Amino acid sequence: MDESRSTTTHGLSYQIAEFTVSLNLNQLPEAVLQNAKLAILDCLGVSVLASGEEVGRVLLRFARNNLGPGPCTVWGSDITLNPRDTALVNGTLAHGLDFDDRGHASTYTLASALAAAQGSGASGARTLEAFITGREVIQTLFAVFARRSSGIGPGARGWHANGILGPIGAACAASKILGLDVSQTLTAIGLATGSCGALTRDGGTMAKPFRSGHAAATGLTCAYLAKEGFTSDDSAIEGRYGLLEAVGPLPEDILEALGKGLGTEYNLSLDVKLKRFASCTATHDGVEAMLRMVQKKPLTASEIEFIECDLHPYPLLRMQPERGFEGRFSMAYCIAMALLDGRLEPENFADERARDPQVRALLQCVRHVPGSDSLVVNLKDGTKIIEPVQAPADLKGREEVLNKFNNCVNKILSEDQQLAVPHLVDHLEQSPSVEPLMEALHLQPVG
Repeated sequence: MDESRSTTTHGLSYQIAEFTVSLNLNQLPEAVLQNAKLAILDCLGVSVLASGEEVGRVLLRFARNNLGPGPCTVWGSDITLNPRDTALVNGTLAHGLDFDDRGHASTYTLASALAAAQGSGASGARTLEAFITGREVIQTLFAVFARRSSGIGPGARGWHANGILGPIGAACAASKILGLDVSQTLTAIGLATGSCGALTRDGGTMAKPFRSGHAAATGLTCAYLAKEGFTSDDSAIEGRYGLLEAVGPLPEDILEALGKGLGTEYNLSLDVKLKRFASCTATHDGVEAMLRMVQKKPLTASEIEFIECDLHPYPLLRMQPERGFEGRFSMAYCIAMALLDGRLEPENFADERARDPQVRALLQCVRHVPGSDSLVVNLKDGTKIIEPVQAPADLKGREEVLNKFNNCVNKILSEDQQLAVPHLVDHLEQSPSVEPLMEALHLQPVG
């Protein structure tokens, strides 16, 4: 501890530790509980879907060949591992298709909380508390990355929030499960804060979801170490040479926003931003504009001269994707799929679609127009079709989230499991353990 800083003991790190220990399910607004359950259901659904995709197949093969056995369930599989390895795999699955909620805070938080809960026999109520705790911690820190598109903060320089903030949120969730006191939780936060790293360049590769898995496993590890008496700096976030200085410089208004309202205002009192498309958030406004356009006037690739749109910095990383998963980070690819198929579903990101000659040709017709607020399709006959680009729509209400969940899991989970998971999530705080929920996500071995 830097004794020269009189506010160190009660700085941001301490505030987060105190919040983590004190959060009580019974004191939370009902909207927080209901939105947390929607976020959990959505996250579990996209994780199960990912288990059957290429990223999941590689990950599960890795788990079988390299990771340690234990009692904890890898969602959508017949594999059980030790808690830390389970957090790694589930956190990666959760972000495997970029279909999880915007901001991705549910991925590592849920993976860490459920692995710790299953490993320790924690109740469903404590698990729900832990998930909410981790998510709220991330949201109070997210101002560090919130102005990336304006060129401000570490996000504008290539750092990605999943790996920078994720270990902290995961550590707080795990600390809540393990019942750590403020001092121990502060140690877990200090350990997690220095265990960070993730690059925006990872987008469109399997490295990006791995950062969420790594955050989940790291946060859980930090909580376990703190429980055993390990030590760390108690102002690792805000202290001299700490995280904020390392990822800075940051404007004063961002620094002042960190921790503001923590414990009195809840991000989960607002609707969770749940995705309709399994692609980078920054592609969604262009996709929705193209879907509106083709609903008004069906188009064919042979009619197109060129397409103009602001493709945004992040989706510009993969202008000409060679693989389907790269297409998730290519605005050009996503709007091409919307034009050709009239939809954008997870199956649109298969390698065979990315390599289709018609798709390849259409990608060559897409042009980046920085700052444009419209999608413009220029036809070979001289016609120009214009559709305003608007903020993308999120899923609204339990019915839409449940429909997405069912579409994600219906080819992987049994009918009984498909019915059980939403019911168990809805009543999570009433369950003495998470075992029934984990059983509903576990597949029976074949043969």
